[in-house]
Amino acid sequence: MDFQLVLAVFASIIIIVLAFYAGMLIKRINIQKTQLAQAAAEQVQQASLKKQQRNDNICESIRFIARATAQKQCNVSEAAIRLSVLLETLLIDPKIDIDKDYPAISTLFEKVKGFATHVERKNMDKKSLKQQDKQRQIFENEFEDAIIKEAQSLEHFSL
Repeated sequence: MDFQLVLAVFASIIIIVLAFYAGMLIKRINIQKTQLAQAAAEQVQQASLKKQQRNDNICESIRFIARATAQKQCNVSEAAIRLSVLLETLLIDPKIDIDKDYPAISTLFEKVKGFATHVERKNMDKKSLKQQDKQRQIFENEFEDAIIKEAQSLEHFSL
């Protein structure tokens, strides 16, 4: 009988130790889950902050270009290209409908987006370059007043 009692006490001690160890492991798992949830929340918050900062920088650029365009310090074809791209790159949902909200900017952008720029422009022969510049000037004259009005509406752009 003594042997069975010792064995029962020993088995009880082992069960208690194993239960204590299991409890410690469960506590560690819960701590890790909490830490992972906090890390995920921080990542979401950081991503949101970066998105907001990016959008703020884009909005500032839009206002700057719009102001320069409204003051005729930037030609309207350059403004149409830059403003269209900036408005399109905003990380918002729903996207801004540039065609509907800024039709002159959108239309001029569509007309001049294929024109040569930078190195491609430097490599063009003079006749083609003059022809392209003449066509650009025609488009700019056609849309200038409307684009300046749209630029004025974008001078205080924000989300």
